[in-house]
Amino acid sequence: MSNTTSAHPSGGIKFIGELGAALRAQQPLFVGLCVMAVLWQVSTYFLPRIIAPPLQEIGVAMWQIFSDYQQFVHLLTTGLRVLVALIVSFIVGSILGIAMGTFDEVSKYAKPLLHFIQGIPALSWVVFAVIWFANVELRIGFILLIVTMPAFALYIDGAVRSVNLDFVHLGQAFRANWTQRFRMITIPAIVPEVMSAWVVNLGAGVRVAMVAELIGSTAGVGFQLLNAQALFDMAGAIAWTLSLVALLSVYLGVIRFVESRLLAWRPKGERQ
Repeated sequence: MSNTTSAHPSGGIKFIGELGAALRAQQPLFVGLCVMAVLWQVSTYFLPRIIAPPLQEIGVAMWQIFSDYQQFVHLLTTGLRVLVALIVSFIVGSILGIAMGTFDEVSKYAKPLLHFIQGIPALSWVVFAVIWFANVELRIGFILLIVTMPAFALYIDGAVRSVNLDFVHLGQAFRANWTQRFRMITIPAIVPEVMSAWVVNLGAGVRVAMVAELIGSTAGVGFQLLNAQALFDMAGAIAWTLSLVALLSVYLGVIRFVESRLLAWRPKGERQ
């Protein structure tokens, strides 16, 4: 009984310590946001409200987004679109990236094509998707997939190729088959690159989703931003943008949490 009861306070203290360390790490961000907020509020005394609405109006608009279900569903719609598209993109990119990293012939032909796809602007893909697809969800999903998939494939290709050969030879010495080496050596080694790819593609996916939702969509943050533009509602436009940033921060927090658990075996000095 004594060991059980004493474990809870120590676990709570450890959690509080980790939370405090995380907050201290974000101190520069908080300071920067506070400075921006002060400068913005000062600008409202010199600029028209249509250009620089007071922070109170922006706060009220954000409260309406999170308190009104009819508005909150637009934020959830965009978040779900991005999440589903990134999951599909990750699956396709992982298969292609592993094949590229394992077989030189696949990399020889696939890598130039992926670089070519990356060189096409996202706006061009939007135009192509409008012509090719009548369904709005299929259109947005295609745009997100084609923009984010190459990064997943290229990141994973590089990660697979950079796996320490000493570990690979060690697995061969123990006569581990390809599946065992992939599961025990390759996957743990490529986790950091995979997480980095998720962070990069998450930001890119959100930006691309905004552009895609501006054309033909009747739901989502992009649609609401278009309405705010039509009404010259600057407070609403800023509120929707900040709400999307908040959702993006939640996604990034989940990614960091998953990364910390997957890399818990590494020494603290090797963690970022």
